[in-house]
Amino acid sequence: MRSLKRVEGINVVPLIDIMLVLLAIVLTISSFIALGKLEIALPKESVAQTKLEPKRFDISISKDKKFFVNEKEIARAALTEELKKVTKEDLVAISADKNSDYEDFVFVIDILKTQEIEKISMVVQK
Repeated sequence: MRSLKRVEGINVVPLIDIMLVLLAIVLTISSFIALGKLEIALPKESVAQTKLEPKRFDISISKDKKFFVNEKEIARAALTEELKKVTKEDLVAISADKNSDYEDFVFVIDILKTQEIEKISMVVQK
């Protein structure tokens, strides 16, 4: 009687063949999706949501300690009340003269931080 030889390893060639076929399928389908050739009818929402457009608040500080909100001069005492209108979705841009006091800049930042406004941009010149 002859004995059969024992195979000591796994034959990975069929596994590689299957993986290459799957890769070809995925690449073919992804190219159709990327080119927009597959038409997919998306469901419509039943309730129309009205999203408010974010407002823009441009806050300027001049070198002579004057504050401006959207190019309208405002007193330092009234600035707190004016900035209470800012919501978290609004865009806030601060521009300060390079010769203005740092204290005024920090004053504006403190008002915005107490209202938990995190999206603040600072305008600079190149």
